[in-house]
Amino acid sequence: MNELIENPYQAFVDAPDTPVMNCPLKCAANVEDDEVRYLWKPYILRGDVTILAAAGGTGKTFALCGIAAELSNGRYPLNPFEKFEPMRVLFISAEDPDFILRDRMRRAGADLEKVFIMDATDSMRLRLSDGQGNPRLHDLMAAIEAAKPDLVILDPLHAFVGSTVKMTEQSAVRPFMQALANLAKNNDCAIVDVAHVNKRPAGSNANDAILGATDVVNAARSVLRVIFDETGNDPNRRVLVHTKSNYAAMGQSVAFRIGDDGKLDWIGYSDVTRSDLEAAARSNKALSEHMTAKEADRAARSFVVERLLALSEEQTEPKRFYSYDTLRGMGISGKADIAPALGELKRKEVYVEFPNNPKLEHSGDKKTKRGIILYRKAQTRSV
Repeated sequence: MNELIENPYQAFVDAPDTPVMNCPLKCAANVEDDEVRYLWKPYILRGDVTILAAAGGTGKTFALCGIAAELSNGRYPLNPFEKFEPMRVLFISAEDPDFILRDRMRRAGADLEKVFIMDATDSMRLRLSDGQGNPRLHDLMAAIEAAKPDLVILDPLHAFVGSTVKMTEQSAVRPFMQALANLAKNNDCAIVDVAHVNKRPAGSNANDAILGATDVVNAARSVLRVIFDETGNDPNRRVLVHTKSNYAAMGQSVAFRIGDDGKLDWIGYSDVTRSDLEAAARSNKALSEHMTAKEADRAARSFVVERLLALSEEQTEPKRFYSYDTLRGMGISGKADIAPALGELKRKEVYVEFPNNPKLEHSGDKKTKRGIILYRKAQTRSV
């Protein structure tokens, strides 16, 4: 790139025929095949940047130490049977001393020979920017060359970018995120940037709570959130929620527990999703309240599916009308109960239609009755 100028658009005014930068265009027909690769699919990508965000004191460092411990032993969290070559980890922290990180790794079962630490004391000298706020990754590159890691953790990212970089400005953040992604690709490793979240409700987008410019999230290909597990009575339970995934479906949330002795245990998968975080925020409910209501809705939906599925199997004709009076006797109030179950019924090849006041024979008299028509097979549906 040519020498930087204060206003890049001024070049077109002063010398319109002089390009500001070279344009390395590629013909799409000549682009070579490649594949998206993961350190832990679909949560952490190799050759790119992942964000892990949490409020202070939630347990994000415990989660990272737990993930690093599994990878250092050549296995994935919750999946000890799929073995691979043990991975090397470089943990750069601006918050914790080395003995704390080592102890958390040890308690999580890490192979400490595969883990390299730059703690809060040593990392004070690490800067990712120059005096003008431009990316300067020489120090990080030197650490990566020395450790040769598969996984690099920057905890937290904003501690290393330098005071001249305004993390709340898009134009300041994007060059750093792109530079980190390029560094990850060139060194065939994954970089996990740790971020904090504010106290605002998640609203329509759970990732909006992550501090800094939105390009911190936009430039990352995967985002993880650590939250307290409010679905039970154990205050030591946490959930790792996948809230962004650019190249694959979002992974199922993972629950873990931080014991009184500081040991991390992976518990299993959790039903909490990004949508749950957002729905709870929109309704101004605690996550536990939302999850309780969600479970009640799921139980009600299953009840309707079971009843209508049984009806479809009992009826001798391919299709039949059932009045709401009949359905209420079975515990189904009406259309409001049935509508949420339509998708699951369809997957079971049972279809429901809501006719407009069908006139049917009833007790010898024609009466207008409201209800549903139930079909057992897709091919019997009316047009």
